[in-house]
Amino acid sequence: VKTEKGLVVIVGCSHPGVKNILKAASDLGDPKVLIGGLHGFSDFDLVKDLEFICPTHCTQFKSEIRSRYPGKYVSGGVGKVIEI
Repeated sequence: VKTEKGLVVIVGCSHPGVKNILKAASDLGDPKVLIGGLHGFSDFDLVKDLEFICPTHCTQFKSEIRSRYPGKYVSGGVGKVIEI
């Protein structure tokens, strides 16, 4: 989703890999936000430049992401409203 502040990347489940998804998204703009299931994502440096990250359902390492990026971590889930 393109916004005035940059690109918001929303994924269902990141089976292709977060790196590949962010690379493809960067062809459309500068990714600022990542929301969705990150599956087995563990290359945490890939998201260090994002404004915020909201890992959901199938993300295996939510606590690691939260501890590395506490100011950028947004807890997601059913009914969660995130204004972009």
